Amino acid sequence: MPLYVKNFIFKLYNMKNISLFFSLVSFSINAQVGIGTTAPARALDVNGDVRIRTLTDKSTDGNYNKIIVANSNGDLDSWDKASLLNTVRDRAIENKKIVYFSNSPVIGNVMDCGKMQYRFDTGPLPQMRLVTAADIIIYYTKIQKVNSNVNTFIPPNSIISNLTATYTASNTWFTLDPAYSNNILDELYMTYPGDANLYRVTFLARNMGADQYFYTMLCEKF
Repeated sequence: MPLYVKNFIFKLYNMKNISLFFSLVSFSINAQVGIGTTAPARALDVNGDVRIRTLTDKSTDGNYNKIIVANSNGDLDSWDKASLLNTVRDRAIENKKIVYFSNSPVIGNVMDCGKMQYRFDTGPLPQMRLVTAADIIIYYTKIQKVNSNVNTFIPPNSIISNLTATYTASNTWFTLDPAYSNNILDELYMTYPGDANLYRVTFLARNMGADQYFYTMLCEKF
């Protein structure tokens, strides 16, 4: 086949590919690009699947603080990583437990649960503080039992509602039951202002010997 014929066929083939490309990719007058659509709605509008063959793990890189999110239309935008993690943590169900044997409370044994932290202070005294300091009032209900092995309610006020824990920006530890003593089970129900979560927290310091105690803290956030 003569060379000029080959060149002519090559040009026709390239023109066919260019025509096909422009039938799939459209450029609007406001610099929006559409792939598979002639009416792009964003700077880049892809009507079809997208594949990225290589992605680098940046989970430990503090400079990568945005998460790519999409709406029902497929529009891609970003969500701040810290905000996303806080939202997930607020909505997630949690079950936490700390159990230890000691002759006195270990104040360093702190149980994190949702937006609160719990511990036994010396006494023993059940305490709570916020993970993040805030100027708020938390309302809670206390159900108390003595000799927890037989589940005997403490008369006459075994159930007390509308108890309050008041916090300021200083965020110090708050004693939830100043009258608590060993072998009493405290079951507390509380909510954080503005949240839909319910916290159920249990404290139990049980005497296991002359100088040995079994300390239990449980938290359920749901």
